[in-house]
Amino acid sequence: MPLAEARAARDWNESVPVGSVVVMTLDDGSEHAATAMSEAWLLGGHTAVVMVSGIGGAYRLSRCRKASA
Repeated sequence: MPLAEARAARDWNESVPVGSVVVMTLDDGSEHAATAMSEAWLLGGHTAVVMVSGIGGAYRLSRCRKASA
């Protein structure tokens, strides 16, 4: 699992620059647009995360995608 998460973070960083608009899926299933505030990284060595505007702390990368242009 950590290898797949590391690949996800690498791929994210190659395709979603800091400052890009992203869409996050919230706990209730709704979607929310925000701005990527950091590159993705592995939290605790096992979970790919990214910092986004309006959310305190890191957000799981598997619940984020780059917004369509």
